[in-house]
Amino acid sequence: MAYLKAEELRPGMRLKSDFINEGGTLFLAEGTTLTSNMIERIKDLNIPYLSIVTDTDVKERPSRNKTAYAVKTEQFLKVYNESNKVIKELFDSVQSGRMLNLDGIRETVSVFIDLINDDENIVPKLQQIHITDEYTYYHSINVSLLAILMGKWLKMPERDLRKLGYTGVFHDIGKCRVPPEILNKPDNLDEREWNIMKQHPIYGYNILKKNNILSNDVLMGALMHHEREDGSGYPLGLKGEKIHTYGKIVAVADIFDAMMSDRVYRKKRPPFKVAEYISDRSFDSLDPYISRVFLQGISRFFVGNIVRLSDGRIGKVIYIYPQQPTKPVVLAGGEFLDFSKESDITIVEIIG
Repeated sequence: MAYLKAEELRPGMRLKSDFINEGGTLFLAEGTTLTSNMIERIKDLNIPYLSIVTDTDVKERPSRNKTAYAVKTEQFLKVYNESNKVIKELFDSVQSGRMLNLDGIRETVSVFIDLINDDENIVPKLQQIHITDEYTYYHSINVSLLAILMGKWLKMPERDLRKLGYTGVFHDIGKCRVPPEILNKPDNLDEREWNIMKQHPIYGYNILKKNNILSNDVLMGALMHHEREDGSGYPLGLKGEKIHTYGKIVAVADIFDAMMSDRVYRKKRPPFKVAEYISDRSFDSLDPYISRVFLQGISRFFVGNIVRLSDGRIGKVIYIYPQQPTKPVVLAGGEFLDFSKESDITIVEIIG
């Protein structure tokens, strides 16, 4: 064990023991692997020293060298980075007018399915990835993974999981035909720009149709991922049963990942805020059953998270109601806060 100053901490180091803040609340748990964001928060709190796992500790207790979760996270991030190269090549092919080669995508989606079959706990891993540019590539990977995960929770056969993975990868391929000054505009789009943006599902459908290498289910899913149950979506204004199931699934995955990511025109939102948004939309624009299955599924991953509350306190998520996955019970400063009843305080951020 070593005691290090905040300035000496580096991403990847692990805590030797729990860190309890001045209010008596668990801030970071033993075994936590530090990230850049965590280290910055430690510096902000003026914490003088933290106990860190050293090589000696590892030799003494080899079984704790790497937890199973840490190993799986490393494997996930390796696959993720390799997949990003494949997706980038795919988009480059479209932009240069070349025919699509699906070999790399088929292999990538197969790996995604294997990853999820081995460990469904991908949402916290996605939160560890900080995107600085090339948002569309990362977003395509995330939506593909989330769509496969949702398909599994919906008990779909593997052939559907595979096609959902393709739909996620290709859902925004039409943005290759949208001018970059519109895609990357930091301000609100004007009416002309918005009308162009709303054509990207049609552009994508035409690109995929021209290549004639994917099933019609994938094409329909990509075309309809912005359609909404109440007819308020685009580009066709379809309602309810007229929207392909893949489009409904990818719609939820697309919203979840987009709202959880920093964009040029807005900052990312906390996971519970995003979950609450999807829950609210499930009464009008999103499929209610698919939304409910998704929210109940991801809620399992948030138990144990350290969160910051709107009153400044730090707490730990200790329970999620199955029927109210956006309203957890949080332990903060020795007080249990039930957010199914709490109205004055909100969860503003997950910090660990």
